[in-house]
Amino acid sequence: MTSMNRVGGRLLVSAVLTVGLLAGLRAGTDTDPVGYRPDLGGPDRLLTNEYAHRNPADGRVARSPDWEVTSGSLFLSDGAGWTGPPDAASPDAGSTGGTGSSVFRVTTRRGDFGDALVTLRVKNAGLTGQGRMPPADTDGIHVFLRWHSEEDLYVASLNRRDGQIVIKKKSPGGDVNGGTYVTLGQTGYTVPYGRWQTFRVWVENTAGRTATIGVGDGRRTLIKVVDRGQTAPVNLTPGAVGLRGDNCDFRFDRFRVVPLAAAPG
Repeated sequence: MTSMNRVGGRLLVSAVLTVGLLAGLRAGTDTDPVGYRPDLGGPDRLLTNEYAHRNPADGRVARSPDWEVTSGSLFLSDGAGWTGPPDAASPDAGSTGGTGSSVFRVTTRRGDFGDALVTLRVKNAGLTGQGRMPPADTDGIHVFLRWHSEEDLYVASLNRRDGQIVIKKKSPGGDVNGGTYVTLGQTGYTVPYGRWQTFRVWVENTAGRTATIGVGDGRRTLIKVVDRGQTAPVNLTPGAVGLRGDNCDFRFDRFRVVPLAAAPG
């Protein structure tokens, strides 16, 4: 009987640990041994919005343990993150009168991602010309890497109105929300509106205090560039990752951040 109890106890502990690990993987906690997966689970709802960012003491706001929205609104819809219909509104606590998502900015609350690979899918429903800002060639979907502030980051544009994938560095000091952009590289890309697209976006420190940034799809590398300090210092320190949308209605899912050393292939 004592032997059976010990075995049963070990099985029970093992089962509890397994359930806990699986729950952690779903919730995007640090128990995930091979990456970070911000939570996109549960019923359809507003996850958080710019009102919550600006009014953290308001008890009505929707808060997310994973996401910080500085512009627009982030909804959960059918297991995917969604901007909602992009418009020029200034959202209230529930984004009931509009989303403000024609200018959409979201970052992870975690800010310790150094050499990292971001994998995700995006579905671009289309672009608008009725947002807070007029239509521009740069309108579309973008990924933030090593985000320290809105003036200090790398950005990889995945879908743009002008049919380009573009990698840029933004450095403090300048007239674009306090910073200056430098284009590090670009390549043509035809956006398949209304269809899911799979992307890999990565950054790593490389020899000579340089940084290499790349974008690929599910099959191949689409563009890879090296920041050698053109016009501004190389961004070498860990930061947050995130997403940006300009005049764009889009969804995203399967969002994951993996330390580059642990990334497959």
